[in-house]
Amino acid sequence: MNLADAIRAASHGESPLHAVHPVPSILSANPDQEVQPMHTPENHPEPTHPAVNQGNVVRLELFLQPEQMQALFKAIMQGQHSVLTIREAAHYLRMSVNALQRLADEGEVPGVLIDNKWRFPKANLDDWLLLQSNGVDSEEAA
Repeated sequence: MNLADAIRAASHGESPLHAVHPVPSILSANPDQEVQPMHTPENHPEPTHPAVNQGNVVRLELFLQPEQMQALFKAIMQGQHSVLTIREAAHYLRMSVNALQRLADEGEVPGVLIDNKWRFPKANLDDWLLLQSNGVDSEEAA
């Protein structure tokens, strides 16, 4: 049973656990390899958290080979930049772009102008946030 079938079954009040079938692994190096279900209806453990009984929880288990796990972490880390644009930095700091622009122009936030565009090293923003939360002025820290 795929995810869409499980959602359909659950929306019709049926238990999706009644039809547990092996599903092809989309992350496997061998597309013909199948993943065996860990639980069948006979040995499926009873849910312990009340939210599970109310249908508010989705549990997803991935069984990955070391190479697959490394590729997953590599893909996640490629999405993490150490230098942020003004929009990314504003989103990270949870403030408007205009407010961050003003702070950067005034030298209040650690940033660098590259080709007339602000760039913010994430590590410097983290340090700046820590200083701000401790009540230390940027000029006092320098």
